[in-house]
Amino acid sequence: MSISGKQTINIGLPNESTGSDPIRTAFVKTQLNFDNLFANASPFNTFNAGEGISVSNTASSVTIVNTGVTNVIAGTNIVVSQANGNVTISATSGGSGGGTVTRVGLQSADTNRLTVVGGPNIVSSGTFTIDLAASGAIAGSYNNPNVTIDTYGRVTSIANGAIAGTVTSVGLTPGTGVQISGGPITTNGSITVTNTGVVRVNAGQGIAVSSGNGNVTISTTSSGGTVTSVGISSSQLTVSGSPVVGTGVINVDLPASATFAGTVSAANISASGRVLLSGSEDLAASAAANLLVTASHFTTTTAETATLAAGTAGQIKTFMMFGDGGDMVITVTNAGWKSSGTGTMTFNTIGQGCSLQYVNSKWFCIGNNGVTFA
Repeated sequence: MSISGKQTINIGLPNESTGSDPIRTAFVKTQLNFDNLFANASPFNTFNAGEGISVSNTASSVTIVNTGVTNVIAGTNIVVSQANGNVTISATSGGSGGGTVTRVGLQSADTNRLTVVGGPNIVSSGTFTIDLAASGAIAGSYNNPNVTIDTYGRVTSIANGAIAGTVTSVGLTPGTGVQISGGPITTNGSITVTNTGVVRVNAGQGIAVSSGNGNVTISTTSSGGTVTSVGISSSQLTVSGSPVVGTGVINVDLPASATFAGTVSAANISASGRVLLSGSEDLAASAAANLLVTASHFTTTTAETATLAAGTAGQIKTFMMFGDGGDMVITVTNAGWKSSGTGTMTFNTIGQGCSLQYVNSKWFCIGNNGVTFA
């Protein structure tokens, strides 16, 4: 703030009295300045902010700001006036203003329908508790209930009732093998269901049929597998009537001419014609005789050798020299003309031959034309 009445002390040049106030005059002015300062100083050194007020200060000033209500605006049916710092708020007539009600109360028209607690009158403040009165019906779940409702929509009684359906029409939808007639029924009548599929199961050969509780059981009367078809095929035999899927006869016969690979076994073979042993080989030098053919023939160009392995019981094997260019010596395993071990057969002239049969695990000579056995 500004302070008036300041006294100026005149000061001349250094170390000179010219232009300077005398010492007494200078101190008088100093005393007056101090008196003036203390006379204008504020007796307050602390500013406290009240409600709605904020205070801040710097080295040179103190700032007081209103942080509360800064303006009062009149709303609907309200008049605001102010004078000398006072604000007056008044309600105008109309709307919800201007009433003179001093107490409020609630009263039930029928305590059997509605109950009120907190009355009969509230003159300043309080709470009313309003609730429905018990109707007499017991809370719970009911099946097909019989219900009584009063004019106010309240359930006054309830009880379980007899089950009564609301079906107005009954019909059947046919499936495969089923025929329906007489439906749907809307009041009363009969629906006829006819089986148009399988009506009877008959047991055939090897089959048993039994039934009980609507179930039909089909079983085979013979034990064993579940073969449904039997057939015969052959590359050498003549077959007719194959396959058989139910009943029938398969005929098997020998063809007019047949060739068999492998071994054919029989107790006795009776032939009205010729029995031809057509299998043969040209036995090469240093080779092993083929046990799968009966006859082995050879033509030598110089001295040659060959071998014969052990055979099969009853097997017949024949050898013959077709051309002579040198001796053929065949070494025979399990030779019957030896007490044990191997033996030899020597062919030295065209036309020589022999027949062997394998008996009791040995080769025995059963026919000979000039062959030397050793």
